[in-house]
Amino acid sequence: MTSLKRFAAVLGMTVFTVASYQSIANAQDVMGNGKDLVMFVMTSSNVYGANQIKGAKEEAEKLGYNLTVFEHQFSQPEQDQQVQQYIASGAKPAAVIFWPWVADAAINDVRQLSQLAPVIQLTQEPNEQSWPYVQAYSGANQILIGKTVGEMLLKARDAAKAAGATFKSPEGNLLIFQHPEGEKTGTERYKGMMEATKDAPFNEIHLEYGANSPETGYEIGSQVIPKYKGQFDFLWVSNQQAANGVIRALKENGIEPGKDVWIVSGDCSGSLDAVKDGETFGTGIQPAYVEGALAVRTAAKFIANGKIEGDVVQLEVTPDAPAIDAGPPAKYNYMPHAPAIGAEGIANTKIWGYTADEICDS
Repeated sequence: MTSLKRFAAVLGMTVFTVASYQSIANAQDVMGNGKDLVMFVMTSSNVYGANQIKGAKEEAEKLGYNLTVFEHQFSQPEQDQQVQQYIASGAKPAAVIFWPWVADAAINDVRQLSQLAPVIQLTQEPNEQSWPYVQAYSGANQILIGKTVGEMLLKARDAAKAAGATFKSPEGNLLIFQHPEGEKTGTERYKGMMEATKDAPFNEIHLEYGANSPETGYEIGSQVIPKYKGQFDFLWVSNQQAANGVIRALKENGIEPGKDVWIVSGDCSGSLDAVKDGETFGTGIQPAYVEGALAVRTAAKFIANGKIEGDVVQLEVTPDAPAIDAGPPAKYNYMPHAPAIGAEGIANTKIWGYTADEICDS
């Protein structure tokens, strides 16, 4: 792993002190010895959610923690209710792993949970309002994912040129199907994509929010694609689940993916068949299983040490899971992320013991 000095300007006071945690665990031991953890995340009916929860549960079992998971159906009000009910139960977890569905609307949840135990925020990075109540972030590096998207789009443009494609503009016209509006995941990825392509930008013709599943990809794609038919060369879709729905809409409008349009998806949740057969040029391998496991590791390391150490740790892509160390976590603890272009890219990617197919589709 490498330590990156980024986000040093992001400051925030903490609710808990080192001393307040000294009674919780020996700073040299990350084993839970039967202590309780609680995790608030989206539903396991979603492929990504299911894999994330599986990773967290299996890592908690390895480390000797009892993990309770609360799932919501893509709803901040439902998550709010779960948090209130959990607090009212009188539970005293050793740590809370919390993925706020809508970060700005979940500030009160984070604040109240921080009065129970240290909060490790998952998937969506804490904002300025929530950092006073969060000890560390664990999960995806959304800016890195966006940069990976941008780099794959550049490669897609080179491949299209080599195949003799004629673009609608010199740079190539780009249509974007983004995460739901206001979701920080999409905002950060967009920043990363723009950074990666700044020296050779695309001509962005439209950004549409809300495509985040096969159903929403198809529904939104069916509305947007006819409006811009004949005007785009490249598509960036939030994730492969949504891309699979968009591809269906493209075909219904007589547009052949991989020939008439070149597609890159932000992450690989969902079937990878479209990547293997060239309908999607490339995707990011974002291992939800690893994200769940890393969140539990981060919580265990904080419980054991009562502090963070360093700004950023970006885990590199490794075929096998690295051993957990007993030291403190960093402020930002980023999971590995890899690009995969075509069937060869899928076949050659393995992270923490799992193949791309196992990471994305199981």
